[in-house]
Amino acid sequence: MSDEECRAFVAAQGAETTDDELASALGAAIDRAVQSWPDLPIDRTGFAGFLGERVPSDVSLAEGLRGRALGELYLVFACLAGEPRANAELEERYLKDLVELLVRQRIARDVATETVQQLRIRLLTGERPVLRAYSGAGTLKGWLRITALREAIRAQRRAQSRDDDEISDALADDAGDPSMQYQRRLYQDEFRAAFGQAVASLSVRDRNLLKQSVLYGATVDDLGALYHVHRATAARWIASARERLAEETRQRMIDHLKIQPSEYDSILQLIQSQLDVSVVRVLG
Repeated sequence: MSDEECRAFVAAQGAETTDDELASALGAAIDRAVQSWPDLPIDRTGFAGFLGERVPSDVSLAEGLRGRALGELYLVFACLAGEPRANAELEERYLKDLVELLVRQRIARDVATETVQQLRIRLLTGERPVLRAYSGAGTLKGWLRITALREAIRAQRRAQSRDDDEISDALADDAGDPSMQYQRRLYQDEFRAAFGQAVASLSVRDRNLLKQSVLYGATVDDLGALYHVHRATAARWIASARERLAEETRQRMIDHLKIQPSEYDSILQLIQSQLDVSVVRVLG
């Protein structure tokens, strides 16, 4: 670990001093990152500054980097630096399948194609390239997926003059199920109100877990590292947060609609079918 790399890191943080512990930890982090892409040119000093922009100065380096995808951060750094091989890796590993992913989420193919093409341009160009917003807190693939999905939803709304509820119908996995389409039309206002109240009732940790897993594509391994727990514990936390959100939403709808117990199952099916899409709408 060179003094130059350490100085670049602390300068990007707006700090002034370094120490041996920081130098050792930063050197190890950079080693792990560059080893993920052995075919890319190595700019350790530049990457040190890039990391410094993403790690708060009021936490330790170990805490600031915990759970971050260092290898993917290095790829992003190289892409933003204009490295052709990095851009080729980004296209092949992360962008190539985005159109089909959006189509599977009930985005019209022409909208999906145009969205991804525009995203390719905006990721790396302009005064503030979109790719600079990637912090490494979740997987790059998950971050790109939700970024593309948001853009596609906006584009589809503009193109088809749909409101949020119609877009939710288009995105839901069971959009072809007439009974579920009927349920959504029947209960859409109550569902939106109940879901918003249910989200507000969750703990901060539960809201963050749902946001990180659904919006940012964080895996149980990512979340385990972020919260200093085993991946199995992180998986249980996510499952519990989803269950609490579904149950709170269901109870509020039942209380408001005064429905019979025989209708509980259809309400629960509606909630489960819309859960991820609604998390994106409310927390995104």
